[in-house]
Amino acid sequence: MKGNWINYFLFFITLFVVSCANIVTPTGGLKDVLPPKVTQTNPKNHQINFSGRSISIAFDEFIKLNDAYSQVVVSPYLKNQPDLKIHGKAIIVKFLDTLAENTTYTVSFGNAISDITEGNILKGYDFSFSTGNDFDSLQIHGTVENAYTLKPEAGVYVMLYKVYSDSVPLLEKPFYISKTNESGLFELKNIKLQKYKIFALRDADADLLFGMPNEEIAFVDSLVNPEESDTSKVDSLRKTNAVKLFLFKELPAKQKLLKSMSAGYGKAVFIFRLPVQQLNIKSLQPFSENDNFLKEFSKNKDTLTLWLKNYEKDSLILEFKDQDNAPDTASIALVKKNADKARGKGEEAAKVVKLSTNINAGGFDFYKTFNIQASAPIEKNNTSKIFLVEEKDTVFPTFQFSDSIHRNLSLNYKWKEDISYKLTILPGAFTDIFGNPNDTLKQIFRTTKTENYSNIAIQFSAGNNHCTYLVQLLNDKDNLLGEYSTEMSANIEFKNVSPGSYKVRVICDANNNDKWDTGNYLKKIQPEKVFYYPALITVRSNWDQQIEWNIQSK
Repeated sequence: MKGNWINYFLFFITLFVVSCANIVTPTGGLKDVLPPKVTQTNPKNHQINFSGRSISIAFDEFIKLNDAYSQVVVSPYLKNQPDLKIHGKAIIVKFLDTLAENTTYTVSFGNAISDITEGNILKGYDFSFSTGNDFDSLQIHGTVENAYTLKPEAGVYVMLYKVYSDSVPLLEKPFYISKTNESGLFELKNIKLQKYKIFALRDADADLLFGMPNEEIAFVDSLVNPEESDTSKVDSLRKTNAVKLFLFKELPAKQKLLKSMSAGYGKAVFIFRLPVQQLNIKSLQPFSENDNFLKEFSKNKDTLTLWLKNYEKDSLILEFKDQDNAPDTASIALVKKNADKARGKGEEAAKVVKLSTNINAGGFDFYKTFNIQASAPIEKNNTSKIFLVEEKDTVFPTFQFSDSIHRNLSLNYKWKEDISYKLTILPGAFTDIFGNPNDTLKQIFRTTKTENYSNIAIQFSAGNNHCTYLVQLLNDKDNLLGEYSTEMSANIEFKNVSPGSYKVRVICDANNNDKWDTGNYLKKIQPEKVFYYPALITVRSNWDQQIEWNIQSK
């Protein structure tokens, strides 16, 4: 009995030791997801008759400042950025400028303040005070969007001026200033009652002046009036009376040749600042009767490729003049005919014209035209060396060059649906201007069928007829797939649309040049208006979509 008691005692002692040995590390609790909280300020927020040179803002935890130079904005504008320091759990803001009398100031911290442990950001914190007896409480708010994509623009300065001349954004600093948040929203707070000129600027050189050619801007055509702040609404910046600014970049004023280079034997490329209008090319070297230039422009006409046939000089010196712009001169060293071989690339690098087609990995769309592109202009062709087999039968399509320099060839044939084809192009079917034949090209592909696609039918109408409307279909990567031009209203159908998600965009083409045009501030030209259908259009195979869309443009 005594032995059993001892055994029980030893058993419980062992359990106690084991339980003590398996100590669980205490957890740290829930992760902190809350931003820092203001506990005290000196002076108080919205203080009047402020005469100090600094303010102190204390928080409930240790904080840090992120990108303070860019994030912190003081309005009205101060010549010198205030000095910001962290002291314990507080931020000390020391003003380096003398503050104006009887003026309400707002210090906007943007996303600069976060806690030091988890990086939780205190978004949109503002501190305001007045140096006089009165506290200005009016405001102007709104949004800044990209004029072409209508996407919100963050980090853009929105500025108010008391001077109304057109040149003021180019010559003077603003009076009141704000900055857009990640949603493109802005709010100019605590301003006096009067009319203002409003201007938005993505400031490239940090001088708050519109002076750089690459700076994006936005403006409205009239003066704006402030209003009482509406703090009862959580999202008061989205009220219907908000100012809408559309950000754009002006086209450069004058044409200029930006770059010239030799891109291989017999090929010279010239890149211009603007699409060329009436380009005159003049050789500044002795020209022989055997020299021959073929001109090829890019789609938007800002890049020119010259193909140089029988041109054996070591260099090329040309003068370019576009309309009444000042002429530009280009001098480039040319690649010699045997240069590729000399660099160890082998003889074939300079002796074969390469061919490519518009067949994709998923097959060939039966409703499309089959295109062949050569790596250089074609001088001779022998279509008897091109064979097309439909299933097991040889068929005989017709061929036609679709450009003036004979680089692009269209194969004209009425394709059958869901059929296997084999295209063979033998050597010698094409010879380029340098005497190079093509290599063998073999492609086996299958055409698609009608049930692979759907149609999108749009019943489109507009509120007035002050422009021509370009109705465009875009894929989810914003690539243009199709376009129709119409006036007030039309029934539009985009046919043979593959399954996926699509956008519909409309451009108000005010000058009828079949493209979107940007604005010009001093000429008081706004960018052409753009509209997006408010929802993505989801397309399924063999399932047509129909939408109605009325645009009330002004």
